[in-house]
Amino acid sequence: MTEALLLREQNPRSHRWVLLADEGASIWFYLTEPNGARPIADCWLLNTVPAPTNLDAYRSAKTAPPATSQYAGAKSQAGMPSADSVRFQWSSDGESVAVFISNELLGFIASGRNRGYSRHLIAEGPYGQPMDKSLYASLFS
Repeated sequence: MTEALLLREQNPRSHRWVLLADEGASIWFYLTEPNGARPIADCWLLNTVPAPTNLDAYRSAKTAPPATSQYAGAKSQAGMPSADSVRFQWSSDGESVAVFISNELLGFIASGRNRGYSRHLIAEGPYGQPMDKSLYASLFS
């Protein structure tokens, strides 16, 4: 049995943590408050199962659900990434963070926003927002 993926890194400037977590049927990442473990923002990255049409089967789960087909793009399902394929990129102030898997930008959380931006989202909703490359460039360049 494969162990669930859980990666984390703390920014030395903002003292916030980024956590990337295998939630069972999906991969999410979270940004915490400074010096704490409480997430203040989240971002869905990809599903590890086909996108469901509804979440009935996941309602009793104690983990974040997969993105439904209403929000997830056609290429939103992938296998579990390896820990060494994941890289975090922090903004210079440490208040925003991006996640790359195999050198591909999959998502980012912008300072002051509780939902992130994901490469595989096709519509804004409970999973976050579609990728905004100009916002990414302004935060991380």
